[in-house]
Amino acid sequence: MKSKTIGLFACFAAVGVFTLPSHAMPSAQAVSDALKKALKESISSPGGNMVVKITPGSHAAQGYFSEIYVAAKPAKIKKRQFSEFVMRAKNVRLDVSKLMKGRIKTLASQTTLRAIVTENELTQALAKGQSSADKGLKVKFTGNGAVRVTGTWKLSWFSGPMDAVGKLRLGPNYTVVADISSLKLNGKTVPIGVKNKFQEKINPLLDYEDLPFRPPFKTLLGFATAVDQYG
Repeated sequence: MKSKTIGLFACFAAVGVFTLPSHAMPSAQAVSDALKKALKESISSPGGNMVVKITPGSHAAQGYFSEIYVAAKPAKIKKRQFSEFVMRAKNVRLDVSKLMKGRIKTLASQTTLRAIVTENELTQALAKGQSSADKGLKVKFTGNGAVRVTGTWKLSWFSGPMDAVGKLRLGPNYTVVADISSLKLNGKTVPIGVKNKFQEKINPLLDYEDLPFRPPFKTLLGFATAVDQYG
């Protein structure tokens, strides 16, 4: 049975200025190798396949790259999981000093991102790194863009079986958030203040700061039952 998914598309264009003194400049190969290592440390594909293609620019030693392509199926970035993740960055400039220390800081880039998230992966995102099984959490895409979340939540101010219905949307500062339209706890509808506090607790589900090259999200596609419907 195919798992339902959501698709996420992003594009990014940014500029910045950074200069290293010539005597401290590593070689183009060293910079490329550092980038490849940093990407593989930040993105993994547990039990799957990952492709990293780096095309250096004419000034790669200064952090310029013509194109950087990363594809993984599945993909894991920090505690976020994706069924499919494809990122292509062109005309990239990176902070070389940060890169040589294993950090990717983007100074300029034109980036496109295509990511697929299943119900199970969204469940893990809601669990915020904790075991979803402990809470009995379950996410269901119910159609027309709606999402239903059931399970047992354990907080000092919110504890017991819960049932939430809402929709995913693009939030401020390039995030993906859940808008909760109704929330029940122990079978009773909670006051709006509790609903809003719960919504603040679970959001954001995804932040562009978590991803290499920080691609601002532009489009959140609807629900589907096949990954290849996204392009």
